Amino acid sequence: MKKLIYFFLLLITTGTLHAQDDLLNMLQNEDPQKPVPVFATFKATRIITGQSNEHVAARHLNFVILHRFGPINGGYYEFFGLDQANMRIVLDYGITDYIQVGIARSNVGKTYDANLKIKLLKQKKGKGGMPFSVGYYGNTAINTTTFTTISPTHQNFFTSRLSFYNQIIIAKKFDDWLSLQIAPCMAHQNLVGFATDPNDIYAIGTGGSIKLNRSLRFNFDYYPRVTGRDVRSAGGGKLYDYLALGFDIETGGHVFQLMVCNGIGMLEQHMVTNTSTQWMDLGVRLGFNIARTFSFDRKAQEKKW
Repeated sequence: MKKLIYFFLLLITTGTLHAQDDLLNMLQNEDPQKPVPVFATFKATRIITGQSNEHVAARHLNFVILHRFGPINGGYYEFFGLDQANMRIVLDYGITDYIQVGIARSNVGKTYDANLKIKLLKQKKGKGGMPFSVGYYGNTAINTTTFTTISPTHQNFFTSRLSFYNQIIIAKKFDDWLSLQIAPCMAHQNLVGFATDPNDIYAIGTGGSIKLNRSLRFNFDYYPRVTGRDVRSAGGGKLYDYLALGFDIETGGHVFQLMVCNGIGMLEQHMVTNTSTQWMDLGVRLGFNIARTFSFDRKAQEKKW
């Protein structure tokens, strides 16, 4: 009986995913001369850790938990990183289909942040349609650890706690199987580790998604720094460019993301400016994202009934 129930649940889920893809294809092929919006460039608001061009729908709340373990090269004593845990909790709300706001908390630096995401241009398929999507993402973050933790050797002010992030997101869905994105960004820290360090670090974020089947996609995030390549960590160690590889797994109304990455930071400016381990010596971490969306759209709920 249990096996029979599992079979029907799988059948229903698979049928739903097939119906969504078929509906999208019908919409885009109905009138090739008339541009129609392109949907689902990526399956989540993040490709892995970095932002994607996707937004939370109007009057919907997206609850996301991001989790990263310790480095694998810690060996069996650290259970290959599983003894360590870092987490970020995010609440994103769609004011409109084009404007999203959010708040979050990361245990790295005991950091709180508020963010804004705006859809500027939307990709459209068809003659004369916009060939790609363009959006903006930015946040303001505050580190709430003790001042002695932030900088034991400098005089600290409230502004020492603040950091900022700005990013332009340019994405294109080439077909049902491939989506790519380029996202130049700037991370600003009011307080840096050494007097010679720049307050602003620029990077060119890149990301992509390859469809493997109807419920599984392979993703990558790569954020090479354009400036600040000589910046060292607080302990004097070398910093590296952030690289993450992972998979999107669709399970009904959820998107479960599994990944391997070399950065502990899940806040964007932490990801760009404070990646202190590298892939070459297995300084990578296992991690996952779980997202769940809640609807506050009464009209849509009434239509269902």
